[in-house]
Order: sequence, then C-alpha cells, then structure tokens
Amino acid sequence: MSETERRQTTKGIWMSKNKRETSAGTKMSDNILVMDVEGTDGRERGEDQDFERKSALFALATSEVLIVNIWEHQVGLYQGANMGLLKTVFEVNLQLFLKDKQSTPRSLLFFVIRDHLGTTPLGNLRTTLIQDLTKIWSSISKPQGLEGSRIEDYFDFGFAALPHKILQADKFTEEVQKLGSRFTAGHRHGKPGLHGDQELEGGLFLPEYHRRIPADGFSVYAEGIWDQIVNNKDLDLPTQQELLAQFRCDEISREVLIDFDVVVTPLEEKQSEASKLGVPTVLPDLGLAGNDARQKCIKAFEVQASRYHKGVYARKRHELEGKIDTRLKALYQGQLAAAHKAGVTAFGEAVANKVKAGQKAGGSYEFAEIVANEKRKTLDIFGVEAQSLLIEGVSWTNFESQLKLFEKELDEESAKLRKEEMRRLATRVERWVRSRLGDAVGLEFNKLGSGRAGGGAPETGEKPDSEKDLWDRVWKVFTGIVKEAEVRFAERAKSFDATQEEVEIGTWRLRRKSWNALREKIEEEVMEGNILLKLRENFEDKFRYDEAGVPRIWRPSDDIEGIYTKARESTLTLVPLLSRFRLSETYGPPDLPGFVGPQPNGVQASDEEDLTPIGGIDEEDGKSLEEEMTVLSEGKRQDLVVRFKKTADGVYVEAKRGAIGGVAQVPWYFYGLLLALGWNEILTVLRNPFLCLLILVIAGGTYVAYTLNLLGPMLSMGNAAMTQGVEIAKQQLRDFIANSDTARQAVGMPAREDSDNISMDTLDSRGKKANTTSTEKDDIDDI
Repeated sequence: MSETERRQTTKGIWMSKNKRETSAGTKMSDNILVMDVEGTDGRERGEDQDFERKSALFALATSEVLIVNIWEHQVGLYQGANMGLLKTVFEVNLQLFLKDKQSTPRSLLFFVIRDHLGTTPLGNLRTTLIQDLTKIWSSISKPQGLEGSRIEDYFDFGFAALPHKILQADKFTEEVQKLGSRFTAGHRHGKPGLHGDQELEGGLFLPEYHRRIPADGFSVYAEGIWDQIVNNKDLDLPTQQELLAQFRCDEISREVLIDFDVVVTPLEEKQSEASKLGVPTVLPDLGLAGNDARQKCIKAFEVQASRYHKGVYARKRHELEGKIDTRLKALYQGQLAAAHKAGVTAFGEAVANKVKAGQKAGGSYEFAEIVANEKRKTLDIFGVEAQSLLIEGVSWTNFESQLKLFEKELDEESAKLRKEEMRRLATRVERWVRSRLGDAVGLEFNKLGSGRAGGGAPETGEKPDSEKDLWDRVWKVFTGIVKEAEVRFAERAKSFDATQEEVEIGTWRLRRKSWNALREKIEEEVMEGNILLKLRENFEDKFRYDEAGVPRIWRPSDDIEGIYTKARESTLTLVPLLSRFRLSETYGPPDLPGFVGPQPNGVQASDEEDLTPIGGIDEEDGKSLEEEMTVLSEGKRQDLVVRFKKTADGVYVEAKRGAIGGVAQVPWYFYGLLLALGWNEILTVLRNPFLCLLILVIAGGTYVAYTLNLLGPMLSMGNAAMTQGVEIAKQQLRDFIANSDTARQAVGMPAREDSDNISMDTLDSRGKKANTTSTEKDDIDDI
C-alpha cells in the first residue's frame, strides 16, 4: 500500500530473481525466484475476488515457501485474516494438484506477523493460526480417498514477527535481516515435541519442498498451472450483488414460466398423444400461440429482472430463452415432422386419386403434370406452416433444411409413384401382349394340317408351308406384337416424365415377360390333350380327305393301307418339328439373347424379383439356349408318338370296317326265295293302286329320312308323341269316370257325396269285395 496516496502498489503477479547474496552476515541460497502477488484487501477490485483467489492458488501451487503477511491484530479474525479465501484456495488446490501425500511435494506456509508489539507472544499467535488452519482444513470438501487427510500431510508451518516499520524502524530493519538469513538450505533435526519451524534446522529450504523443475522449463510449468486454475469454475464465486441478482432472476424466471406452461403444456400433450397413436397431427395456429407465449414470457422477465446486476440479468435471460426455445424447438420440430409425414401421405393420395379419375374419364391423363401440380401444392402448404413457426432472431427456426428434406422426400415419393405407375402400365401392356399372343399363336397352331381345300397327305416328303415354317411364323408374330407393345409403352412412359433409363428397364422387362408369355402359350398348345387332338386333326385331314379337299368314301378297292401310312408318317414328322423352337431358314433357335438385349444400367433387385430366368441369357439359371428352346422332351415325344399311333390305328380300323360293311353280298337264291314266298303279296299291291301309291310314298319318305340321317330323330319324336298321347288319354279317362254317373255304374263305383270324400272298398286278391273283419285281422297280423 502506497503511504502517500493510500493505493495499491502491486497489481497482478511479479517475479524476480533475489539480488541479495547475504543477509545479517549469512549467505543466502543461490537462485531464489521471488514472486510478489497482488494483495487480497485492496479497494481497486472491491468485491471481485476472482483474481485474488486465482493468484493465491497459483502462488500456493508453484512455491516452495509461501510467505503470508498478516497483521497482528487480524490474527484470530475470520474475515480479517482472509480465512474464507484460504479455505477456497485449499479446497481447489487439493482437487487440482494434491493427489496424495507421498507423491506431492510439500510446501512451507511461512506466516510473517506484521506490527508485532510483543504483548501477545509469537508462540500464542502461532497456536491460534494453526488451530484456525486445522479447522478450515477439516471443513473443506475433499476428493475420494483423501477424506481423512490432515493439513500437516501437505504443508509445514513457519512463523516470524516483524515490529512496526515506522515506529520501530531500526528494530524492523534488524528483524528483516534476520528473516533474510533464514532463506538457506536446511533440514529437520527430528527432536521430539517440536512443531512447525521449530523442526527446521539451518534454513527454510528443505529438500522435500523442491519441485525439481529445470529453470528453462519453469515458464511452461507455470503456464500449465495457471491454465488449470483459470479454467476451474470453483474459483468463480459471485459477489453479494451477483448473488442477489441470481436469486431474484431465478425466482422471476420460475414465475414467468408458469404462464408459459399454461399455453405450451396442452400443446405438448396433444402432440405427445398423437405421436403415441402413430397419427401425424398438425396442431392449428401452433406458431402463433408459441411465439406469442415466448414473447410475453421474455417481456415479463425483462420488466422485473432488468433492475438487477446487468451481467447476471443477461446470463439469466439467455438461460430463460434457452429453456423456452428448448421446449418450443421440440414442439416445432414435432409439428414439422407431422406436417412432413402428413404432406407426403396427402401427396401420394392426391396423385393416386387424380390418376384414378383420369382412368375413369377414359384413360387420358398426364401423370407428370399431375405429380408436378400436387408437389407444388404440397410444398406451398408445408412452406406456409414452416413460415408460421419462424421466430425473428432465432437461428434454429430457419427451417430451410427441413424444407429441402421435405422436397427431397417428395421427389422420392414421386419417383416411387412413377415407378408404380410404370409397373401398372407394364402390367397392362403385358396383358395386351398375352391376349394378342394367345390369339395369334393359337391361330398358327390351328393351321397344322387343318387346310381342307386340298390339304391331304402330300405325295412327296415335302411338308406344306403351314407346317414347315410354323416356328418362323410364330417368331415373326411374336416379335411384331412385342415391338408394337414397346412403342405403346415408350409413348405412354413419356407422359410420366420417365427417364430414358426407366424406359429402357421397362422395355427390357417387357421383352422378358413377353417371352415367358409366349413360352406359356406354346406349352399350353403342346399339352398332352391339345397336341394329341391337333395331331389327330392333322392326320384325319390327310387321311379322310383327298388332295382336292373332298371327303373320301372308302371302297374295298381303295388303297386304304397306303393312304393311312402316308398320312400317319406325314403327321409323325410334326412331332420333331414341334419338339424344338427352330427357324426353317437357319435350322437353329432364334436370336433370343439379341432380342431381349443386355441388362440395362440401374436395374435393381426389386426389378428382377418377378422375372423368370431365361436359358441362354441368365447364367444363374444353368440352362443353355438350346434347352430354353426345347418344347417337348424326349420322354414326352415318345409318349406322344405312341398315343398318336393308337389314335391313328383306331381311325384306320373304323375306315376299314366302313369299306367292308358297305358292300356286303346277298346270295342269288335269296331273291328267288323272296319272289316265291311273296308272290301273292306282290300281286295284291299291284292290283290296288292306292296301296301301291301308299307304299311308294312310305318307301320314298323312309329313303329320304335315311339319306338325311333323320330316322333316329323321327323315331325319338314318334316315341315321345306316343307317350304323351297315352298320358293325355289316361287323364281324360279319369276325368270322364269321375264326372259321369253312367260310367261309375258301369265300373261299379258309388256316387260322390262331395268333391272331397271318396268311398273305397277293400278288394281281395281276386278283385272281389273282401270281408271287413277278416281284413282288419290280417292288418293286425301284419303289424
């Protein structure tokens, strides 16, 4: 303290090397680094004791001997002796630097009693100070494992007294010289009953005080100690004004948050309930309600708390804004998440509804235009909601990233919808291809030998065009239908705003699906029942019809065996033809790999899930192209040949029987016998013109009916008419007997009393009226 101005003389921390070599005739230790620390009771810092605590801790942590100046009249006082400061310094020093008493260097706390009058002996002052220090040490918070430690485990104590510098100047100088002579190397003499500096002998610098830090590394060591001290929050203790401000600001903050809770808590509960139910719910006017509640809360805090310490007020206001914004942020993000999910769902539903409406209106709709319009509407709705949640000056309410994410997901949903629509388009095109293939391929297979305008068995081994180029025609029809389908698919896909890659994938899938449809149709045509029927028709066309297409009427003189053999062998040549899909020009399979083409880029696993492997194209299928083109296996071919031969043999036997049975010879003597036995009848007919005419009419009608195969139907009609006539006659007879008294008397029936009761007599086995008594007896016997 400067005596002329009564102000602080030392500010901060000063260091210098000791320039005195001797003191009171005693040589002092070499290389003593003296550190002068700012006092703890200056008016310049006032209540701000932050630096005082940090500088005191720094001095305690780095010094071998810490000299503590204390006035004699302050010994025994808590505030005057700065015991509160020492308590904080001891506690933080223990937490930061003192790990255990074995590895941590000890220090000497050297108390210099200033303005000592001698009234109170130095020993008593020493006892008082040690008691106060021990009490402080026992009250501080200690790290785990050091709860039972004592202050003597880390510090030694030394004491010296200096008289008044002004009133006893000579004595003061003498005592200072003596004090300086004590700063030499020393050791403990270990005599029992001695404490503190009484144990020291020779000087104050004991070996265990030495930090063993090289001089060139001391600056780095001191810098590390200071960084730890500065970053420790336990030293940042507030002043009384700050404590009051903290208390009142916290209290005001709690009060204004009550009104904030009244508005926000119900909104949070609604949002939480909707989240639990899994239903995205957009709360109406959330931004308006939340922003208004936030503004009122902060304004109320500002009015009441701004009167207190400005630093504390600013900090507490920031904390209040943080609490409010944390809750609003969660609420707003939940609102945007719900708007996000609801928007994506509404977008998908709107597009689907517009597509359905377009399909009902006649199938004319622009999918890309529908998607673009609905996307714009959905983005506008989301943008309005995000704008309503904006809080001016609050960075986290800038929801540009959420808007971009929402737009990105809409694009993904658009791509998904477009892909689904293209799948539906592909399905419709595939159905169209299947329908066309079913008709066209079925027609080609029906041409197998079905030409009845001179399509009989050829005289040479050359097969007709309808047979030899069957697969060429099937392949031509197939490729033509698929090409037309591809054009339809590509034109419709353009309206979906599909990329070239998506169109290529769609046409690639269409070719594969079309080939599978063709295979299924071919397999349907060559099923056992179908192919056998076609072979029989082919055989019968060649066997039953001549080259002019006229049905043959077999005579015994015809070469039935030769015609049968030619027709059968000609039909059998169809079996190898039908067994493999081969073109007549190349006698090899069509270029299916070239037709289908390579797999386009961008094909995903989902695009291949419903595709059937194709031999010669898909390596994982394990089938070659030749195997893919096999229609009938060897086993099926042999079985088909056997079954066909049996069928052809049946047709041949039927023809043979018809030829033999149609020209049966009648013996000549039969005509003579017929003439001799029927001469009288012949004359009777010839003599009666009407009978002769009747016989001629009946004979002519019978011949015509026989020629037209109408005898069977005529006989059936005659039998039916006769049966119906008999039934009608019976019914008429019943009615006549029931309604005529004469008829009833003729048959012995009693008259009717009414139309409901009819009296009937019991007849015996001979048809006569039986005795009632005997009849009842017989009935009882039967029971």
